Amino acid sequence: MTNKFIVRPGDNWRWYFDKKYDCLMLEISHDMVFRSRFSSKTLAPDAFKTTRFSVNDTSAYYHFYESCMGLNLSEPQKVELILNAIVARNFLKPQMPKSWYFVQQPMQFTPRFAELIEAQVQDSGQRINLLVVEIGEYASLCLIAETSVCMAGKQFNMADAVKVMNDRLCSKNPVVDNSQDPEDEEQTIRDLLYQFCS
Repeated sequence: MTNKFIVRPGDNWRWYFDKKYDCLMLEISHDMVFRSRFSSKTLAPDAFKTTRFSVNDTSAYYHFYESCMGLNLSEPQKVELILNAIVARNFLKPQMPKSWYFVQQPMQFTPRFAELIEAQVQDSGQRINLLVVEIGEYASLCLIAETSVCMAGKQFNMADAVKVMNDRLCSKNPVVDNSQDPEDEEQTIRDLLYQFCS
């Protein structure tokens, strides 16, 4: 697999809220959009204003991409995770910690922005990947960086947001990336991002 970016942020990208789909969208061009997973009830007021994909968004995109390179996800899934991470960073309402899902760690840990970290699920003992979106003194906002995970009988999917106390988080060992045909990845990313608007 090559490490080149198949999708690069552009000056013409813009965020807007779509009432029909009740979620925040990222317009790639006049007929191509990315649909985020966050609905109106989870979004802060700024999400309902049309704004450009900023320089800070572009910087965050590349920071997230670098962290996600080693994930055992397909390239299209990584792009989906990254764009949802930027939405969560910019537009989500404040979240309450849900640390009961995770085992407390023996040592205090302070993550870095865009870092890929781990947490251990309380009921199953499974160690899962989380992508740090926002850092707090005691808790950090993260996105699930797994295709799916079950915690306390509830199903979580990739890019679901969860705020976690920092004493439940720990650093991550490198993960070997999975392989996929680059041509297949490029087409799947186009299918993901470039949804033709009716």
